[in-house]
Amino acid sequence: MAVNGYSQLCAYARKWLPGEPLTEDTLATAVLLEREYWQNFEAAVTNGIGKAWKK
Repeated sequence: MAVNGYSQLCAYARKWLPGEPLTEDTLATAVLLEREYWQNFEAAVTNGIGKAWKK
């Protein structure tokens, strides 16, 4: 699935917007949500590591 970009977009849309039709808008929204999720995850891990080093 990682090779086929459209399949990955569809998987994101099903993950973040279940039940919504697969349109350009829902695919774009799903990509935005996926990217924001991983950016927030990265920040949380970075903050956790920073707090661990302070102790």
